[in-house]
Amino acid sequence: MGLGEVTFFKKFFPRNLYFIMGFGTLFFGYFIMFAFSLSQVYFFADIIGAGITLYAFSKLSEYNRYFVWAMWGCLAFLGLGAFSAASLMFELYDPAGNIAVAVNVAKSAAACFMHVPMFLGIRGISLGADAAKLIRTAERNLTLTMVYYALYLLVLAASPILGGSTQYVSTIVYLYHIVCILLNLVLIYKCFGILCPAEEDENEKKRSRFAFINKISDKVDAIDEERVR
Repeated sequence: MGLGEVTFFKKFFPRNLYFIMGFGTLFFGYFIMFAFSLSQVYFFADIIGAGITLYAFSKLSEYNRYFVWAMWGCLAFLGLGAFSAASLMFELYDPAGNIAVAVNVAKSAAACFMHVPMFLGIRGISLGADAAKLIRTAERNLTLTMVYYALYLLVLAASPILGGSTQYVSTIVYLYHIVCILLNLVLIYKCFGILCPAEEDENEKKRSRFAFINKISDKVDAIDEERVR
């Protein structure tokens, strides 16, 4: 489907249906998949979130082909998450934890692969809807998220060599990851405004019922506007 054809669906598909089965579901799934998993103690949050996100991508793939590739990345993440859930078994056969580390690296690679077509899909739909601000935000978040995964793999590779001296850098990368997750959640929420009715402005900002989302969104908009000036 061509990028410009999104405007056709914008006129004929009910907006609430798109919310429930598209970006609304993606927002919920992404939040569980990554935000909940930041804690050291969680109950299969990454697996549950990946399942919801996979469903969201399957719906969004009807509007942009990039989400098909995002589905494959999410499916790989889901499978690796299920495999990682058996970490107690790994300790019996691999006391050094090499298998667990390999699985975590593979999960990060799958998540990285998932994010690239996700952002490109958002960018493609935004192009079709003439939502210039969303295009810039998707491109910025793509860069920031790729920087995180590069830093994560770099720190992980340096840990066996540098030992505990990487702990300070690891903390910074961890905090940077939180920032990326928040920015990506704001971007996904902003996508609610893409398929607005034809008489509305696609760039018109939609307010969230969640105060913290509105605060983050306003701060990001202020930074973007200042950079444009």
